[in-house]
Amino acid sequence: MFNQIKKLTLALAVLTIFNNTFAMEHHTANHTATGIVINDPWIRSAPPNAPALGLFMQINNNSDKDIKLLSVNARGYKRIELHRTIMHSGMMKMVKQDFMPIPAQGTLHVKLGSWHVMLIGPKRVPRTGETVTISLKFDNGTTQVVKALVKKNGMMKNHLMH
Repeated sequence: MFNQIKKLTLALAVLTIFNNTFAMEHHTANHTATGIVINDPWIRSAPPNAPALGLFMQINNNSDKDIKLLSVNARGYKRIELHRTIMHSGMMKMVKQDFMPIPAQGTLHVKLGSWHVMLIGPKRVPRTGETVTISLKFDNGTTQVVKALVKKNGMMKNHLMH
């Protein structure tokens, strides 16, 4: 009986190590193959009746070619738009964009007051501490899925909704 338990424990340990090794190789290969690494995806917390939420992150392009973020998808929103905040006639204004450029060997900072993603018409506004699954589609044919943490951050001044 004791030998059977030892054999089962050993078999379980080997399967766990194999599974973790395979998962790590797959994860590394995915990032190496696409050249895209997403860091610190987060959503700014908002009151329960908020009409839209902001999504932010850093997107690193480790490839030798410029890449474009074409779209973002998440369940539970009427629509999701790529935006850039620009100065226009002395006022800050959000302008909808067709894509977000990520330079070769560079980083796109998707942040307050700059490039950002608008999650419009939430069915339910997520609470601080929750995560939202986000899918990002790039022009090199890849899609990356990340979990964005909902957290508090300072409100932007002069940020116009349109």
